[in-house]
Amino acid sequence: MNDPDPAPHRRRPRGRWAVTALPAALAVLAAVCAVTAAPRPYELGPRSGGDTELAAQVRDGITDPTGYHGLAVAVVEPDGYGALRVRTAELGGAGTGGDPVGRRTLFGSASVAKVLPGMLLADMVDRGELTPDTRVGDLLDGLDFADPVLSGVTVEELATHTAGLSREETSLPQTLWQFAAKHHPEPPGSVEEFLEDVAGRARVDPGLRGTNHYSNTGVDLLGHALAARAGTDYADLVRERILEPLDMDDSAVWTDGAGPGFGVHDADRGRPLVPDRAEANSPSGGLVTTAYDLGLLLAAVMDGSAPGAGAVLPVAPGDVERREQGLGWYVETLGGVPITGHGGNATTNGHTAWIGYAGGRGAVVLSDTHRFSEDIGIRLLGVEESSPDNAAGERLYGAATALLALVPGLLALGFAARRRPGVLWRRPTDRLGLLAHGLAGAALLEYARLAGFWHLVSPWAWVAGVFLLAASLAVGAYRWPELPTARGARRWARWVLVLPVAAAGTALLAALASL
Repeated sequence: MNDPDPAPHRRRPRGRWAVTALPAALAVLAAVCAVTAAPRPYELGPRSGGDTELAAQVRDGITDPTGYHGLAVAVVEPDGYGALRVRTAELGGAGTGGDPVGRRTLFGSASVAKVLPGMLLADMVDRGELTPDTRVGDLLDGLDFADPVLSGVTVEELATHTAGLSREETSLPQTLWQFAAKHHPEPPGSVEEFLEDVAGRARVDPGLRGTNHYSNTGVDLLGHALAARAGTDYADLVRERILEPLDMDDSAVWTDGAGPGFGVHDADRGRPLVPDRAEANSPSGGLVTTAYDLGLLLAAVMDGSAPGAGAVLPVAPGDVERREQGLGWYVETLGGVPITGHGGNATTNGHTAWIGYAGGRGAVVLSDTHRFSEDIGIRLLGVEESSPDNAAGERLYGAATALLALVPGLLALGFAARRRPGVLWRRPTDRLGLLAHGLAGAALLEYARLAGFWHLVSPWAWVAGVFLLAASLAVGAYRWPELPTARGARRWARWVLVLPVAAAGTALLAALASL
Protein backbone atom coordinates (compact mmCIF):
# COMPACT_ATOMS: atom_id res chain seq x y z
CA MET A 1 0.00 0.00 0.00
CA ASN A 2 1.40 3.37 -1.06
CA ASP A 3 1.96 6.02 1.58
CA PRO A 4 0.00 9.05 0.30
CA ASP A 5 2.25 11.45 2.16
CA PRO A 6 5.55 9.81 3.13
CA ALA A 7 7.22 13.10 4.15
CA PRO A 8 4.59 15.75 4.78
CA HIS A 9 7.09 17.92 6.67
CA ARG A 10 9.05 18.54 3.49
CA ARG A 11 6.22 20.41 1.81
CA ARG A 12 6.23 23.42 4.17
CA PRO A 13 9.69 24.70 3.29
CA ARG A 14 8.86 24.52 -0.42
CA GLY A 15 5.64 26.45 0.25
CA ARG A 16 7.45 28.98 2.35
CA TRP A 17 10.05 29.64 -0.32
CA ALA A 18 7.27 29.90 -2.88
CA VAL A 19 5.61 32.55 -0.72
CA THR A 20 8.79 34.48 -0.01
CA ALA A 21 10.59 34.31 -3.34
CA LEU A 22 9.03 37.48 -4.75
CA PRO A 23 9.51 39.69 -1.64
CA ALA A 24 13.08 38.44 -1.27
CA ALA A 25 13.79 39.22 -4.92
CA LEU A 26 12.32 42.68 -4.46
CA ALA A 27 14.50 43.21 -1.42
CA VAL A 28 17.62 42.32 -3.42
CA LEU A 29 16.47 44.62 -6.22
CA ALA A 30 15.93 47.46 -3.73
CA ALA A 31 19.44 46.97 -2.37
CA VAL A 32 20.95 47.05 -5.86
CA CYS A 33 18.99 50.17 -6.75
CA ALA A 34 20.31 51.83 -3.58
CA VAL A 35 23.73 52.13 -5.17
CA THR A 36 22.39 54.07 -8.14
CA ALA A 37 20.11 56.23 -5.97
CA ALA A 38 22.74 57.00 -3.35
CA PRO A 39 23.18 60.70 -2.49
CA ARG A 40 26.09 62.29 -4.29
CA PRO A 41 27.55 65.39 -2.65
CA TYR A 42 28.74 68.18 -4.91
CA GLU A 43 32.38 68.94 -5.51
CA LEU A 44 33.63 72.39 -6.40
CA GLY A 45 34.08 72.59 -10.17
CA PRO A 46 37.33 73.57 -11.89
CA ARG A 47 36.14 76.80 -13.48
CA SER A 48 37.15 80.15 -12.04
CA GLY A 49 36.46 83.76 -12.92
CA GLY A 50 37.36 87.23 -11.72
CA ASP A 51 40.64 87.82 -9.95
CA THR A 52 42.79 84.79 -10.82
CA GLU A 53 45.15 85.29 -7.87
CA LEU A 54 42.24 85.41 -5.41
CA ALA A 55 40.59 82.38 -7.00
CA ALA A 56 43.82 80.41 -6.67
CA GLN A 57 44.17 81.51 -3.04
CA VAL A 58 40.67 80.26 -2.27
CA ARG A 59 41.31 76.88 -3.93
CA ASP A 60 44.62 76.47 -2.15
CA GLY A 61 42.87 77.01 1.18
CA ILE A 62 40.18 74.37 0.57
CA THR A 63 41.62 71.02 1.57
CA ASP A 64 38.44 69.12 0.68
CA PRO A 65 36.20 70.50 -2.13
CA THR A 66 33.42 68.01 -1.35
CA GLY A 67 30.12 69.69 -0.60
CA TYR A 68 30.82 72.95 -2.43
CA HIS A 69 29.24 73.77 -5.79
CA GLY A 70 29.38 77.47 -6.57
CA LEU A 71 31.34 80.08 -4.61
CA ALA A 72 31.62 83.85 -4.91
CA VAL A 73 34.26 85.59 -2.79
CA ALA A 74 35.40 89.14 -2.25
CA VAL A 75 38.40 90.63 -0.49
CA VAL A 76 38.54 94.21 0.80
CA GLU A 77 42.06 95.62 1.19
CA PRO A 78 43.99 98.91 0.97
CA ASP A 79 44.56 100.06 -2.61
CA GLY A 80 47.86 101.79 -1.81
CA TYR A 81 46.39 105.28 -2.17
CA GLY A 82 44.64 105.61 1.19
CA ALA A 83 41.37 103.96 0.16
CA LEU A 84 39.95 100.45 0.13
CA ARG A 85 39.40 98.33 -2.97
CA VAL A 86 37.20 95.27 -3.56
CA ARG A 87 38.54 92.27 -5.47
CA THR A 88 36.22 89.41 -6.41
CA ALA A 89 36.57 85.86 -7.69
CA GLU A 90 34.06 83.22 -8.67
CA LEU A 91 34.50 79.46 -8.54
CA GLY A 92 32.44 76.48 -9.71
CA GLY A 93 28.95 76.46 -11.16
CA ALA A 94 25.84 78.54 -10.61
CA GLY A 95 23.18 76.08 -11.67
CA THR A 96 22.36 72.54 -12.70
CA GLY A 97 22.91 73.53 -16.33
CA GLY A 98 26.59 74.09 -15.63
CA ASP A 99 26.66 77.88 -15.97
CA PRO A 100 29.76 79.35 -14.31
CA VAL A 101 29.45 81.70 -11.34
CA GLY A 102 29.89 85.32 -12.44
CA ARG A 103 30.45 88.62 -10.71
CA ARG A 104 26.72 89.43 -10.82
CA THR A 105 25.50 85.93 -9.92
CA LEU A 106 22.99 86.25 -7.10
CA PHE A 107 23.31 84.29 -3.86
CA GLY A 108 21.28 84.05 -0.69
CA SER A 109 23.02 85.66 2.27
CA ALA A 110 21.47 83.54 5.05
CA SER A 111 21.97 85.17 8.47
CA VAL A 112 24.51 87.66 7.13
CA ALA A 113 21.32 89.65 6.45
CA LYS A 114 21.10 90.24 10.21
CA VAL A 115 23.77 92.93 10.07
CA LEU A 116 21.30 95.18 8.21
CA PRO A 117 18.74 95.67 11.05
CA GLY A 118 21.63 96.46 13.38
CA MET A 119 23.00 99.06 10.98
CA LEU A 120 19.53 100.56 10.50
CA LEU A 121 19.18 100.84 14.27
CA ALA A 122 22.58 102.55 14.62
CA ASP A 123 21.73 104.91 11.74
CA MET A 124 18.36 105.83 13.25
CA VAL A 125 20.04 106.52 16.58
CA ASP A 126 22.56 108.76 14.76
CA ARG A 127 19.67 110.59 13.12
CA GLY A 128 17.92 111.09 16.47
CA GLU A 129 14.87 109.08 15.41
CA LEU A 130 15.06 106.81 18.46
CA THR A 131 17.45 105.67 21.19
CA PRO A 132 18.91 102.24 22.02
CA ASP A 133 16.44 102.08 24.93
CA THR A 134 13.35 102.67 22.79
CA ARG A 135 10.81 99.96 23.60
CA VAL A 136 9.38 97.74 20.90
CA GLY A 137 5.88 98.40 22.24
CA ASP A 138 6.35 102.12 21.56
CA LEU A 139 7.25 101.41 17.93
CA LEU A 140 4.42 98.91 17.42
CA ASP A 141 1.78 100.54 19.60
CA GLY A 142 -1.06 98.98 17.62
CA LEU A 143 -0.17 95.45 18.78
CA ASP A 144 -1.72 93.79 21.78
CA PHE A 145 1.16 91.93 23.45
CA ALA A 146 0.04 88.86 25.38
CA ASP A 147 3.29 89.12 27.36
CA PRO A 148 3.54 92.70 28.65
CA VAL A 149 7.26 92.18 29.26
CA LEU A 150 7.78 91.77 25.51
CA SER A 151 6.35 95.20 24.81
CA GLY A 152 9.01 96.63 27.14
CA VAL A 153 11.95 94.94 25.40
CA THR A 154 14.33 97.52 23.91
CA VAL A 155 15.53 97.71 20.33
CA GLU A 156 19.11 97.22 21.53
CA GLU A 157 18.10 93.99 23.28
CA LEU A 158 16.55 92.73 20.06
CA ALA A 159 19.64 93.65 18.03
CA THR A 160 22.00 91.94 20.49
CA HIS A 161 19.93 88.76 21.05
CA THR A 162 19.59 89.58 24.75
CA ALA A 163 15.80 90.03 24.88
CA GLY A 164 15.16 86.51 26.18
CA LEU A 165 13.19 85.34 23.13
CA SER A 166 13.29 81.84 21.64
CA ARG A 167 15.28 81.19 18.47
CA GLU A 168 12.12 81.27 16.37
CA GLU A 169 8.44 80.43 16.54
CA THR A 170 8.88 77.10 14.72
CA SER A 171 7.89 73.66 15.97
CA LEU A 172 10.19 70.62 15.87
CA PRO A 173 8.15 68.90 13.09
CA GLN A 174 8.42 72.07 10.98
CA THR A 175 12.17 72.24 11.54
CA LEU A 176 12.67 68.58 10.61
CA TRP A 177 10.60 69.09 7.47
CA GLN A 178 12.73 72.11 6.54
CA PHE A 179 15.88 69.98 6.41
CA ALA A 180 14.36 67.60 3.87
CA ALA A 181 12.50 70.17 1.80
CA LYS A 182 15.39 72.68 1.97
CA HIS A 183 12.89 75.47 2.40
CA HIS A 184 10.76 76.76 5.21
CA PRO A 185 7.06 76.03 5.59
CA GLU A 186 4.60 78.67 4.54
CA PRO A 187 4.79 81.56 7.00
CA PRO A 188 2.06 83.96 8.02
CA GLY A 189 0.62 85.60 4.94
CA SER A 190 1.80 89.13 5.68
CA VAL A 191 4.04 91.18 7.93
CA GLU A 192 0.96 92.24 9.88
CA GLU A 193 -0.06 88.64 10.54
CA PHE A 194 3.50 87.77 11.56
CA LEU A 195 3.59 90.63 14.06
CA GLU A 196 0.19 89.71 15.47
CA ASP A 197 1.32 86.09 15.78
CA VAL A 198 4.50 87.07 17.65
CA ALA A 199 2.60 89.48 19.90
CA GLY A 200 0.12 86.73 20.74
CA ARG A 201 2.53 83.79 21.21
CA ALA A 202 6.06 84.95 21.97
CA ARG A 203 7.16 85.09 25.60
CA VAL A 204 10.23 86.61 27.23
CA ASP A 205 12.17 84.07 29.27
CA PRO A 206 13.36 85.93 32.39
CA GLY A 207 16.18 83.44 32.80
CA LEU A 208 17.55 84.27 29.34
CA ARG A 209 16.99 88.01 29.26
CA GLY A 210 20.29 89.84 29.48
CA THR A 211 22.26 86.90 28.11
CA ASN A 212 22.99 86.17 24.45
CA HIS A 213 20.33 83.79 23.14
CA TYR A 214 20.18 83.80 19.34
CA SER A 215 16.71 84.69 18.10
CA ASN A 216 15.50 84.99 14.52
CA THR A 217 12.15 86.09 15.91
CA GLY A 218 13.80 88.99 17.73
CA VAL A 219 15.64 90.21 14.62
CA ASP A 220 12.48 90.04 12.50
CA LEU A 221 10.57 91.94 15.17
CA LEU A 222 13.33 94.57 15.25
CA GLY A 223 13.42 95.06 11.48
CA HIS A 224 9.69 95.62 11.15
CA ALA A 225 9.57 97.82 14.25
CA LEU A 226 12.26 100.08 12.76
CA ALA A 227 10.36 100.20 9.47
CA ALA A 228 7.19 101.17 11.34
CA ARG A 229 9.03 104.08 13.00
CA ALA A 230 10.28 105.21 9.57
CA GLY A 231 6.78 104.94 8.08
CA THR A 232 7.70 102.40 5.40
CA ASP A 233 8.27 98.68 4.98
CA TYR A 234 11.50 96.88 5.79
CA ALA A 235 12.64 96.18 2.22
CA ASP A 236 12.24 99.85 1.21
CA LEU A 237 13.97 101.02 4.38
CA VAL A 238 17.02 98.88 3.63
CA ARG A 239 17.06 99.98 0.01
CA GLU A 240 16.78 103.70 0.79
CA ARG A 241 19.21 103.85 3.70
CA ILE A 242 21.84 101.21 2.91
CA LEU A 243 21.69 99.62 -0.54
CA GLU A 244 21.30 102.77 -2.65
CA PRO A 245 23.79 104.96 -0.73
CA LEU A 246 26.43 102.21 -1.06
CA ASP A 247 25.68 101.49 -4.75
CA MET A 248 24.71 97.89 -3.98
CA ASP A 249 22.81 97.73 -7.26
CA ASP A 250 22.41 93.94 -7.46
CA SER A 251 21.10 93.47 -3.92
CA ALA A 252 17.53 93.43 -2.67
CA VAL A 253 15.53 92.29 0.33
CA TRP A 254 12.95 89.60 -0.25
CA THR A 255 9.37 90.74 -0.69
CA ASP A 256 6.37 88.51 -1.27
CA GLY A 257 5.82 89.78 -4.81
CA ALA A 258 9.42 89.49 -5.97
CA GLY A 259 9.26 85.97 -7.42
CA PRO A 260 10.99 82.80 -6.18
CA GLY A 261 14.47 83.56 -5.00
CA PHE A 262 15.19 86.43 -7.41
CA GLY A 263 16.63 83.71 -9.68
CA VAL A 264 19.10 82.50 -7.03
CA HIS A 265 20.11 78.88 -7.61
CA ASP A 266 20.06 76.40 -4.73
CA ALA A 267 22.41 73.56 -5.67
CA ASP A 268 21.18 71.30 -2.87
CA ARG A 269 17.70 71.15 -4.38
CA GLY A 270 18.57 71.86 -8.01
CA ARG A 271 16.03 74.67 -8.27
CA PRO A 272 15.64 78.37 -7.39
CA LEU A 273 16.36 79.21 -3.80
CA VAL A 274 13.46 79.95 -1.50
CA PRO A 275 14.74 82.70 0.84
CA ASP A 276 14.21 82.21 4.53
CA ARG A 277 10.44 81.95 4.54
CA ALA A 278 9.05 85.26 3.23
CA GLU A 279 8.80 89.01 3.59
CA ALA A 280 7.69 88.71 7.19
CA ASN A 281 11.01 87.07 8.03
CA SER A 282 13.26 89.01 5.66
CA PRO A 283 15.19 90.91 8.38
CA SER A 284 16.70 87.67 9.68
CA GLY A 285 17.60 86.12 6.32
CA GLY A 286 15.97 87.66 3.26
CA LEU A 287 18.84 89.53 1.58
CA VAL A 288 19.73 88.41 -1.96
CA THR A 289 23.08 89.79 -3.04
CA THR A 290 26.49 89.33 -4.68
CA ALA A 291 29.97 89.05 -3.25
CA TYR A 292 30.90 92.38 -4.85
CA ASP A 293 27.94 94.19 -3.28
CA LEU A 294 28.74 92.78 0.17
CA GLY A 295 32.33 93.84 -0.44
CA LEU A 296 31.11 97.40 -0.98
CA LEU A 297 29.14 97.19 2.28
CA LEU A 298 32.13 95.82 4.15
CA ALA A 299 34.50 98.47 2.78
CA ALA A 300 32.12 101.23 3.88
CA VAL A 301 31.79 99.69 7.35
CA MET A 302 35.58 99.41 7.66
CA ASP A 303 36.24 103.04 6.72
CA GLY A 304 33.26 104.29 8.75
CA SER A 305 31.33 105.76 5.80
CA ALA A 306 28.44 103.27 5.85
CA PRO A 307 25.14 104.35 7.38
CA GLY A 308 25.08 102.88 10.87
CA ALA A 309 28.74 101.81 10.73
CA GLY A 310 28.86 102.09 14.53
CA ALA A 311 26.79 98.91 14.74
CA VAL A 312 30.04 96.93 14.76
CA LEU A 313 31.04 98.23 18.20
CA PRO A 314 30.48 95.65 20.99
CA VAL A 315 27.69 96.60 23.39
CA ALA A 316 26.71 93.23 24.91
CA PRO A 317 28.20 89.84 25.80
CA GLY A 318 28.29 87.14 23.16
CA ASP A 319 27.19 83.55 23.49
CA VAL A 320 30.73 82.31 24.25
CA GLU A 321 33.71 83.84 26.09
CA ARG A 322 35.71 84.67 22.95
CA ARG A 323 32.84 86.62 21.39
CA GLU A 324 31.26 90.03 21.96
CA GLN A 325 28.03 91.30 20.44
CA GLY A 326 27.47 94.50 18.50
CA LEU A 327 24.22 95.57 16.85
CA GLY A 328 23.83 92.59 14.54
CA TRP A 329 27.60 92.11 14.25
CA TYR A 330 29.85 89.85 16.29
CA VAL A 331 33.44 90.46 17.36
CA GLU A 332 35.07 87.05 17.71
CA THR A 333 38.67 86.31 18.62
CA LEU A 334 40.30 83.51 16.64
CA GLY A 335 44.02 82.83 16.65
CA GLY A 336 44.46 85.89 18.86
CA VAL A 337 42.90 88.12 16.18
CA PRO A 338 39.61 90.01 16.78
CA ILE A 339 37.37 89.46 13.75
CA THR A 340 34.26 91.58 13.26
CA GLY A 341 31.64 89.86 11.13
CA HIS A 342 28.67 87.56 10.86
CA GLY A 343 28.16 84.08 9.46
CA GLY A 344 25.11 82.63 7.81
CA ASN A 345 24.46 78.89 7.65
CA ALA A 346 20.99 78.30 6.25
CA THR A 347 21.28 74.54 6.63
CA THR A 348 17.58 74.10 5.89
CA ASN A 349 17.73 76.32 2.85
CA GLY A 350 20.75 75.22 0.85
CA HIS A 351 23.13 78.19 1.14
CA THR A 352 25.77 79.65 3.45
CA ALA A 353 27.51 83.01 3.68
CA TRP A 354 30.09 84.91 5.72
CA ILE A 355 31.26 88.50 6.00
CA GLY A 356 34.01 89.85 8.25
CA TYR A 357 37.15 91.90 8.67
CA ALA A 358 40.23 92.11 10.86
CA GLY A 359 42.39 95.20 10.86
CA GLY A 360 42.54 96.61 7.35
CA ARG A 361 41.46 93.47 5.50
CA GLY A 362 37.97 92.09 4.94
CA ALA A 363 36.45 89.08 3.21
CA VAL A 364 33.09 87.85 1.89
CA VAL A 365 32.15 84.27 0.97
CA LEU A 366 28.84 83.16 -0.61
CA SER A 367 27.97 79.52 -1.36
CA ASP A 368 24.95 77.79 -2.91
CA THR A 369 25.14 74.62 -0.78
CA HIS A 370 24.77 74.02 2.95
CA ARG A 371 28.45 73.25 3.61
CA PHE A 372 29.85 75.84 6.01
CA SER A 373 31.87 78.54 4.21
CA GLU A 374 33.04 80.63 7.17
CA ASP A 375 36.51 79.08 7.37
CA ILE A 376 37.23 80.13 3.77
CA GLY A 377 36.69 83.75 4.73
CA ILE A 378 38.69 83.45 7.93
CA ARG A 379 41.66 82.08 5.96
CA LEU A 380 41.39 84.98 3.50
CA LEU A 381 41.98 87.28 6.48
CA GLY A 382 45.22 85.42 7.21
CA VAL A 383 43.87 83.64 10.29
CA GLU A 384 44.51 79.89 10.35
CA GLU A 385 42.36 78.95 13.35
CA SER A 386 39.01 77.51 12.27
CA SER A 387 35.73 78.39 13.93
CA PRO A 388 35.17 75.89 16.76
CA ASP A 389 31.42 76.41 16.42
CA ASN A 390 31.49 75.21 12.82
CA ALA A 391 33.62 72.22 13.74
CA ALA A 392 31.16 71.27 16.48
CA GLY A 393 28.24 71.76 14.10
CA GLU A 394 29.82 69.52 11.47
CA ARG A 395 30.39 66.77 14.04
CA LEU A 396 26.76 67.00 15.12
CA TYR A 397 25.32 67.02 11.60
CA GLY A 398 27.64 64.23 10.47
CA ALA A 399 26.75 61.98 13.38
CA ALA A 400 23.03 62.67 12.94
CA THR A 401 23.25 61.83 9.23
CA ALA A 402 25.06 58.54 9.86
CA LEU A 403 22.63 57.51 12.59
CA LEU A 404 19.61 58.43 10.49
CA ALA A 405 20.93 56.32 7.62
CA LEU A 406 21.87 53.20 9.61
CA VAL A 407 19.56 52.96 12.62
CA PRO A 408 16.22 52.37 10.79
CA GLY A 409 17.61 49.33 8.95
CA LEU A 410 19.29 47.98 12.07
CA LEU A 411 16.08 48.23 14.08
CA ALA A 412 13.99 46.70 11.30
CA LEU A 413 16.42 43.80 10.87
CA GLY A 414 16.60 43.20 14.60
CA PHE A 415 12.81 43.12 14.83
CA ALA A 416 12.43 40.80 11.84
CA ALA A 417 14.99 38.30 13.19
CA ARG A 418 14.03 38.07 16.85
CA ARG A 419 12.13 35.04 18.11
CA ARG A 420 11.66 35.74 21.82
CA PRO A 421 11.37 38.75 24.13
CA GLY A 422 14.65 40.38 25.04
CA VAL A 423 16.14 43.36 26.81
CA LEU A 424 15.16 45.83 24.07
CA TRP A 425 11.89 44.27 22.91
CA ARG A 426 8.82 43.30 24.91
CA ARG A 427 7.45 40.77 22.40
CA PRO A 428 8.69 38.65 19.47
CA THR A 429 8.06 39.55 15.85
CA ASP A 430 4.59 39.81 14.36
CA ARG A 431 3.27 40.87 10.97
CA LEU A 432 2.05 44.25 12.15
CA GLY A 433 5.47 45.08 13.51
CA LEU A 434 7.15 44.08 10.27
CA LEU A 435 4.82 46.35 8.34
CA ALA A 436 5.41 49.32 10.64
CA HIS A 437 9.20 48.89 10.74
CA GLY A 438 9.40 48.55 6.97
CA LEU A 439 7.35 51.65 6.16
CA ALA A 440 8.89 53.81 8.88
CA GLY A 441 12.39 52.64 7.96
CA ALA A 442 11.87 53.42 4.29
CA ALA A 443 10.53 56.88 5.11
CA LEU A 444 13.45 57.69 7.42
CA LEU A 445 15.98 56.48 4.86
CA GLU A 446 14.46 58.70 2.19
CA TYR A 447 14.49 61.58 4.68
CA ALA A 448 18.20 60.92 5.32
CA ARG A 449 18.91 60.92 1.58
CA LEU A 450 17.25 64.31 1.11
CA ALA A 451 18.27 66.02 4.34
CA GLY A 452 21.62 64.45 5.15
CA PHE A 453 24.94 66.27 5.23
CA TRP A 454 26.59 63.91 2.76
CA HIS A 455 29.74 65.98 2.43
CA LEU A 456 30.44 64.98 6.05
CA VAL A 457 29.45 61.31 5.80
CA SER A 458 30.14 58.82 3.03
CA PRO A 459 27.04 58.18 0.88
CA TRP A 460 27.82 54.51 1.39
CA ALA A 461 26.28 54.91 4.85
CA TRP A 462 22.94 55.43 3.13
CA VAL A 463 23.55 52.43 0.86
CA ALA A 464 24.38 50.32 3.92
CA GLY A 465 21.14 51.48 5.52
CA VAL A 466 19.17 50.37 2.47
CA PHE A 467 20.93 46.97 2.50
CA LEU A 468 19.99 46.53 6.16
CA LEU A 469 16.38 47.43 5.45
CA ALA A 470 16.35 45.11 2.45
CA ALA A 471 17.76 42.32 4.63
CA SER A 472 14.99 42.89 7.15
CA LEU A 473 12.46 42.60 4.32
CA ALA A 474 13.96 39.29 3.19
CA VAL A 475 14.05 37.86 6.73
CA GLY A 476 10.52 39.08 7.43
CA ALA A 477 9.21 37.64 4.17
CA TYR A 478 10.83 34.27 4.94
CA ARG A 479 9.25 34.17 8.40
CA TRP A 480 5.89 35.61 7.33
CA PRO A 481 3.98 32.28 7.07
CA GLU A 482 4.77 31.33 10.67
CA LEU A 483 4.04 34.73 12.22
CA PRO A 484 0.79 35.85 13.82
CA THR A 485 -0.78 39.09 12.69
CA ALA A 486 -0.46 40.59 16.18
CA ARG A 487 0.99 39.34 19.45
CA GLY A 488 -0.11 40.07 22.98
CA ALA A 489 -3.03 39.41 25.26
CA ARG A 490 -4.78 42.56 24.03
CA ARG A 491 -4.26 42.40 20.30
CA TRP A 492 -6.54 45.35 19.69
CA ALA A 493 -4.01 47.49 21.55
CA ARG A 494 -1.30 46.26 19.19
CA TRP A 495 -3.39 47.42 16.23
CA VAL A 496 -3.96 50.80 17.84
CA LEU A 497 -0.23 51.21 18.50
CA VAL A 498 1.23 50.01 15.21
CA LEU A 499 -1.18 51.19 12.53
CA PRO A 500 -0.57 54.93 13.17
CA VAL A 501 3.17 54.31 12.81
CA ALA A 502 2.62 52.54 9.49
CA ALA A 503 0.27 55.30 8.33
CA ALA A 504 2.75 58.00 9.32
CA GLY A 505 5.54 56.22 7.45
CA THR A 506 3.38 55.97 4.34
CA ALA A 507 2.39 59.64 4.54
CA LEU A 508 6.00 60.76 5.02
CA LEU A 509 7.14 58.67 2.06
CA ALA A 510 4.47 60.22 -0.13
CA ALA A 511 5.35 63.74 1.03
CA LEU A 512 9.08 63.24 0.46
CA ALA A 513 8.44 61.79 -2.98
CA SER A 514 6.63 65.01 -3.92
CA LEU A 515 9.66 67.24 -3.23
